[in-house]
This record gives sequence, structure tokens and C-alpha cells, in this order.
Amino acid sequence: MAIDIVSRRDWGARAPRGGYTRLDSTRGVKVHYTGGRVDPGIVGDHDLCVSLVRSIQRHHMDGNGWMDIGYCVDEETEILTQQGWKSHRDLQVGDLALTLNHDIGVSEWQPVLEVCVFPARRREMIRMKGASHSSLTTPQHRWPVERLRRRTGTRWQRGPDGSWLPTGAADRVAVGYERMWVTTETLGHWDRIPIAAPCADLATEPKWSDAFVELVAWFWTEGHIMSLRGGRPATSVALYQAATNPANVARIRAALTEVFGPACAAFPRVGGRTDGIPRWREATNRNLVEFHLSADAGRRLIEVAPDRVPAQDFLLTLTRAQLSLFIETSLAADNAGKDKLAQKNRAAAEAFMLAVILAGHGASLRRRPPTATCKSDMWLVNIRKQRNLTPRSAALRGASFAIIREVHDGVIWCPRTANHSWLARREGTVYFTGNTYIGCPHKKVFEGRGLHRLPAANGSGLNSAHYAVLGLVGNAGLVQPPDGVLHAVLDAIEHLRERGGAGREIKGHRDGYSTDCPGEPLYAWVRRGAPRPGGDGGGDGDGPGAPPFPGRLLRYPPVTRGEDVRTWQRQMRTRGWDIAVDGAYGSASRDVCRRFQRQQGVEDDGVVGPVTWRLAWEAPRAAGTADAPEAAEAREAEEAVEAVGSVDAPEAAEARETADAPEEPRT
Repeated sequence: MAIDIVSRRDWGARAPRGGYTRLDSTRGVKVHYTGGRVDPGIVGDHDLCVSLVRSIQRHHMDGNGWMDIGYCVDEETEILTQQGWKSHRDLQVGDLALTLNHDIGVSEWQPVLEVCVFPARRREMIRMKGASHSSLTTPQHRWPVERLRRRTGTRWQRGPDGSWLPTGAADRVAVGYERMWVTTETLGHWDRIPIAAPCADLATEPKWSDAFVELVAWFWTEGHIMSLRGGRPATSVALYQAATNPANVARIRAALTEVFGPACAAFPRVGGRTDGIPRWREATNRNLVEFHLSADAGRRLIEVAPDRVPAQDFLLTLTRAQLSLFIETSLAADNAGKDKLAQKNRAAAEAFMLAVILAGHGASLRRRPPTATCKSDMWLVNIRKQRNLTPRSAALRGASFAIIREVHDGVIWCPRTANHSWLARREGTVYFTGNTYIGCPHKKVFEGRGLHRLPAANGSGLNSAHYAVLGLVGNAGLVQPPDGVLHAVLDAIEHLRERGGAGREIKGHRDGYSTDCPGEPLYAWVRRGAPRPGGDGGGDGDGPGAPPFPGRLLRYPPVTRGEDVRTWQRQMRTRGWDIAVDGAYGSASRDVCRRFQRQQGVEDDGVVGPVTWRLAWEAPRAAGTADAPEAAEAREAEEAVEAVGSVDAPEAAEARETADAPEEPRT
């Protein structure tokens, strides 16, 4: 395949600020546009294309803070891994992090594929803060959300031919939620951010007995590790419970009996050694019931909760039912209040919080200062009843939740996972959050980051699945992609497939990401299967493309005549426009052209150039335009007038009235 590549050296690219992440293969390519206004003059001046590409790289590197032409959280935000909560300084590629499978709403452990860290500099960020949430992100940072739809089954969508498809029927009171991705600045009023999700990777077969899991819960909350003379550590353990709580006393006694057998009267004296038999005994000390475990029995509890901190490896082996048992028992033992747990040891509180998260509940961790009844700091874990947060709605309800823009001078970062998401924590609040070639009008392909290099433009968490290819069109000025841009985009795609490991998918930037990119005209072309202009292949669509542009402009005045005019007129008549197919491009053809151009959102100059020519075959037909049945009825009426033979006859007048009248309902 022949491709005209403008190398980075040829267009004067700046050197990247760091090393690229290697990309061996992708599912395909996502098509972008520049956004903003693109000077239509670039169609006739390739030097303007070069200047535009340089300005894009300058904006990405100096404006966005990216390492090269190509969305993030602040340095206080942490990620949950199987080794605990980590900052960007401690996180390593390959660490297993808890992610959200947003398609089905469950959490999954997945390896971190990349840690993207961007240097400190002044940049605009958005802070969302309240009692239950704290985040500081770039405006384009992605969020998985559930969006409320009050009337399900009635979403309007266009079919492959551009016509509106029939919708379903549902009561207006019906409520449904659609899973989607948005950015911080495009969060809607009813968009719900998930703060918890059932874990899909829990054990299905128990490794431990339920009684042992319950004992660990009693031990880490109400237990004590005995010490030898001189403060040397021991493995003997004691559990304490007030005699005024007979139900709790009975539960501890039953669990000990099931795990270690019946209680004994006293432990045998064997000096500094043990006989290897785990034992326990019960004693009463005033209003306190004491359960003493021998060194062999206590060792089993300490192994899974060293220093009375439940080990993550232990919690990760529990089944869903055992996690619920562990949480319920810990709350009953701690007795800090409904759905609350307070501990002096932060590490222990963190472990309990992990159990809550794995069980699919929301949780937060706060430091509670000393009080009149408690002279030390405590770490308070709150179990949230809700599994979602609606920031925009919360901000409107009162001053306790705020969404503000501010300037941030620090480092920003974002991890990358296969699910494009990760469980984040900031200031104790927990939530799930998310994580180029350029074609110009002269059929030239500018080298962006290049082959086998991770792009940045698709959005945080989406760059490993698709390369990014940008067409030099915008949302003003040059909006409709000229044939040269489409050829260049397809050339770049073929190049990425042949040499970069790109898959067959061709999508728009907006597919899976909340943006208007790549603009309506370019996205419509992508939706049609990205056909190559001229119908000579290259796209993945089913329908034929436009025939080759004839090489001259069809314009009036003067009248343009020829078979190319007749071909265009015939196609416009096929689309439903009222136009004579006579091979003469005069004032009537020009007027049809202007109306068609306005319909397609291009400059209405009345001249059939490469863009207007292609759109005549490839643009979707819009409802309520000249493609509608009224145009055909008007032509039938005109033919009726001609058949009468006299324009003054009553039948002719009736025919004209019929042509001008609105369509009557049909049965």
C-alpha cells in the first residue's frame, strides 16, 4: 500500500518529555478531529497543515501537560491493590488493582498496565468535595456512571440508512439507568458514580471454617496477645467479653469449641516448649469473661491477623458469606454504633474497610480526634448504605457538597487497566473512577507518536485498545472532511494494521467517551463504515461509496454541461430532490445544491466540489427534507399538468394545488 507519510522530523515535531509506552496490538483505531475552527485555506496550502499540526502538539504538551502530541487525578489520590492502598509513588506495573467492569457492574482484580505520571505545573482542575466524597481531577477525567432515564425504551436512534428507527413503548414513570462514561465537566445532574460493586473474584469454596472466621473477628477487635517476661512476644492469646453480653459470650464459646474442641481446666506445664496441641480455657474476672488460648491455639489466629491486624491474604480467601460473617461479628464486638467501627490502630481499620469493599459495600475512613470519653485518636470506618453518589445533585441540595474549579500546581497521574477503571480513595472517601496519526487534505499522513506507541488522545484508560488517527477538520471553518482527508485517514489506518498490529475496528472518539469528537460529518462517515472516496475500497462498510469526482467544479453561471452533471442530477433525484436530469447545471440545479449543502452543514456556495459530490452518495438521508414523499408527489403533480396539455385547464389548476398541498393522512 502506498502511503505519503510526513515524518516527525519533516514537520518539525518537538522531542517528547519522556519515554513511550510500547503498544504491540490494539482492537483497532479511533478517529478524531481537531476541534475548534480549522481554516478552510489548508485545502490549498499544505504549509498551513504543517503549522496546524505543530500547534496541536504545542497545545497537547504545553496546555495539557502531556509528554507528546496525544486525563488525571492529583497526587493525594490512592488506588486499592492487593497489597493495600498505594500512591502513584509506590504503584508498580503488574500490581493487582481493584477495577470496575462497567458493562456488568462488578469489581475485578486486574494488573496495572501502566502508571502515567505528569510533572507538576499550573493547570486547571475540578474539585468535588463533601462529607462522602473528595476528588481533584482534570476537567476531562473520565468517570463510569449510571445515567437516569425516566422513560425507557423511547430513545431515538438512526438506522444505517440515516432514517429514524421505531422506538419501544414504556410508561412515563418507568425508571432505568444506562451505564456510560462521562468526564468531570460533563457529569449530568442524575449521573451516579459507583462507590461500591460486588466483587466477581471472591472465593467460591471456603478455605476456613465459619467458626474460625468468626474467631478471627473476635480476636482482632476484642483480643489481646500475651507477652513473656521482659516484654518478649508470645503466641498466647486472650479474648475478653463483658458478662453483661451473654449472647456474645455464647458465640465465642461455641466458635472455640468447634475450632479447638472442648475447654480444658488448665494448660499443662511444659516449660518454654509446647506439646503442639491447641487448647483453650474460660475464666471469669469480676464482670469480665476471659477466654485464654494456648500458644498453639493462639498461633493460628496470629498467623492470619499478625499484631491483631487481619491480613489481606486472609481476607482475599473468604467467600462472600464469610465476608458478611466477618463484618457482622466485628461490628458486634466493637460496638461503636450502627454500621460503624472505631479502632486505635489505623492498619486494623484499613483491613476492616477492605472486607467491607470486597463484600460490595461502600465505606469511608476518617480520623476521630480525642474526646472526653476517649483520650486517643481513633480511626472510624463508616459502612455506606448507598452504592452510588450523584455529585451534581448533591451540589444543588446544599452547601455541604461543592464542585469548584481551581488551579493546581502539583503532579497529576493516572493508572491504566484493562477495564479502564480503578478504585480510588482520597481523604478517606472511596469511589470507582476511570483512566496519533494525523491526516491532512492533501492525502498526506503526519506521523504523531508513531507505530507501537501508546496514544493519549482517546481518554484515560482507553488508549491501549485503539490507536488514534486525527483528521484535520474542526467544528467551524473546514467542517466537512475533503476526500484527501478521508484518503489520508484510511491510509494511516491501513498502515497501522499492516505494521502496528491494529485490529479491524474503526470507531469515533465519542464511542465510549463523552465528547463531540470527531464531529458530526466525520463521525457519520465512520458510522457508514469509513468508505474510501471514489468507491475503490478501503472502508469496512457494506454500501457503495461515491463514484470518482469528475475533476471539475459543477457551477452556475455559466451553465455547466456534461455527463458528470447528469450523474449528479440523477443521484440527487434518487435522493428525492426535485431536479431535472438534463445534463445542464443551471440556476435550478444550483438552488438544489445550496439547499442540500445547508442540510449537510457545509458551505452553501452552490458549487458541486469534491465534498458535495461525495455527500450526494454517502450522506444519510434526513427526515423532513426533500428526501420525503412530498417531493415525489410534487413531481407527479407536475407530470399531471403536462399530460393535460393546457396549463389553463381546470384540471391543471387542481394538479398545481395538489402539488402545493400538504400530504393527506393515509390508511
